[in-house]
Amino acid sequence: MKYNKCCPKCQSTEIAIIEGGTFKGNVYNTISTGLNTIFLTRYLCTQCGFTENYLDDVNDLKKLKDKFVRPSDSTDFV
Repeated sequence: MKYNKCCPKCQSTEIAIIEGGTFKGNVYNTISTGLNTIFLTRYLCTQCGFTENYLDDVNDLKKLKDKFVRPSDSTDFV
């Protein structure tokens, strides 16, 4: 939806773009990694409700990997 402005579920082109960030009025569209807050922009289909989230800053990918990605041999998988 971010690039083609079309919903992959229903093919509607009526897409709402809700930016993340405290200065953009949407403090809830975030991921906390402890000391850092990562902001997301939400793309929402106003026809069917399908939603996609994208990082505002691609440099935040490393922060997410460091915080949430575990080695594949981890034994605490539920």
